[in-house]
Amino acid sequence: MSSDHQTQNDEDFNYGCECAMTLLNEPTEDCLNDLIDELDENGMIPTEIVYGLLATILMSLNEDESDNGDH
Repeated sequence: MSSDHQTQNDEDFNYGCECAMTLLNEPTEDCLNDLIDELDENGMIPTEIVYGLLATILMSLNEDESDNGDH
């Protein structure tokens, strides 16, 4: 794998994380539809963007569980 390809993967992953944070900060159907439209320009979403979305959402869920687990 070339360093250019890895750089693109890293950028896609980071972009996925940003998209997830946008959605977590404004969890509305309109926001979700806007993100899907933006991500799905070419008919498919790069895998690294999906990984970034999932990683950010899972980290958010784990933070919520640890906050609630102290009771």
